[in-house]
Amino acid sequence: MSITLSRAQLAQLNKRGIKIHASKGAEEIRLPDTPHPLERYSNHSPSGIMPLGAYSYSHSFCRGISWIGRYCSIGTGLNLITNTHPTDRVSSSPVFYSNRKFREWGGSREGFEHVVPFEEESADVTIGHDVWIGGNVSIRAGVRIGNGAVIAGGATVTKDVPPYAIVGGLPAKLIRMRFDEQTVEALLATEWWQYPAPQLIELSPHAPHIFIEKFGHALAEGKLKKQPEERLAFRTIVRNLGRSK
Repeated sequence: MSITLSRAQLAQLNKRGIKIHASKGAEEIRLPDTPHPLERYSNHSPSGIMPLGAYSYSHSFCRGISWIGRYCSIGTGLNLITNTHPTDRVSSSPVFYSNRKFREWGGSREGFEHVVPFEEESADVTIGHDVWIGGNVSIRAGVRIGNGAVIAGGATVTKDVPPYAIVGGLPAKLIRMRFDEQTVEALLATEWWQYPAPQLIELSPHAPHIFIEKFGHALAEGKLKKQPEERLAFRTIVRNLGRSK
């Protein structure tokens, strides 16, 4: 599924907080999009539209991701691992579980009754808030990336990643936690990603412990107002461009 956008439409999208880094010169671009909704204040690669939350950017396009939170940073070369094989059988070859392959490689229809299908459940990937994914990362279908997690470049992620964990390697393993357990719990409790960046910048986000303290005071004093999550399908956003002033 893809969509064609003119230069004028790209400019309109940019004014509405959705930026697509298209190459200069072309009068229009055609790019894949996602059926899953996204938020404004998001930056997308010319290789395709991703279901990004506000204040997130992606230098990749990857199908099979149904939701990406706010304040996320995604590098180039993101890839999903969807083609799996059985590992608990005599052979992992599809010739033994695919009628098509069995027939293609010399079998007859009479042998179909002995072909035992293999269909591993394949769910979409979901990525939490404030996640940083380095370049050339592969993620297995169905994996959930927790809030605040960091995925090192070149990693292959085969299991769910806990909040605020830094993982890397092949397969990806825990390198360390970003913060101690108490700080992680405090940050998760604030759910700070529900608030717009202009409000948060005044709370010292460069210093976690100071931020947590200031956030609590600002919240108690009624100085913080949540930014509602308003996601729309990209095609709906494009259709509405001509209707809005």
